Amino acid sequence: MKTKLIIMICLVCSFTAFSQEQATSKDSTSSYKINTVFGSGHKGCKIPFGYFIQFDAGYTKFGHHNVFLPEISMGMILNHNWSVGMTGSFIGNPQGLSFHHTTTDSTGQQTKDYKYLKGGFGGALLEYTLFPRSMVHVSFPLMIGMGYLYWDYAKHSTPGTSGSTFYHHNTYGTAFFVIEPGVKAELNLSKMFRLGLTVSYRWAPDPDIRYASDGLINQFNIKLGLKFGKF
Repeated sequence: MKTKLIIMICLVCSFTAFSQEQATSKDSTSSYKINTVFGSGHKGCKIPFGYFIQFDAGYTKFGHHNVFLPEISMGMILNHNWSVGMTGSFIGNPQGLSFHHTTTDSTGQQTKDYKYLKGGFGGALLEYTLFPRSMVHVSFPLMIGMGYLYWDYAKHSTPGTSGSTFYHHNTYGTAFFVIEPGVKAELNLSKMFRLGLTVSYRWAPDPDIRYASDGLINQFNIKLGLKFGKF
């Protein structure tokens, strides 16, 4: 009799422990909830991996020139906090980064030289997000990669009697290493959309860009971006 009683007590204890373990496991999977502006968020997020695509409109300065930098990023999200992917941006207003020079020879022929700085940069993106389930949260993006800038060289000649000629070609290009750390504030608009404001600093060690001053592209940046994906 005692033996049967002991066996029954062991079975009850085992069943109770198993039930508590299942409840704990269920609670842990349902505890993740994203707070958003529109909607109450979603429960039971069971994805260990997610993805994202982000479009940014960036503003910076090259020397005293205002520069528009469109940017696109995409990648994978690990455990809701870590993002790993690729990013790239390019000069969106090359006409604003120009160098002009006019010469007149002894025959009266006038030649105008135009040089427009074009190109872009990009590379690997690593980002860590603090409290991603909060409606407003902070992340720390880091881009490490390469860039290429070149002058689009144009010449317009106006002879005295035979009309004018115009031609252009690409010249004086240079590749360089670039690193860009930053801090970003994000707002969860919905389960799949986030709005972000980023402040970063772009640093390239001594790129050899002809007609440009040293440290031309070592500048702060401001970006406004829209990210969508599975967070």
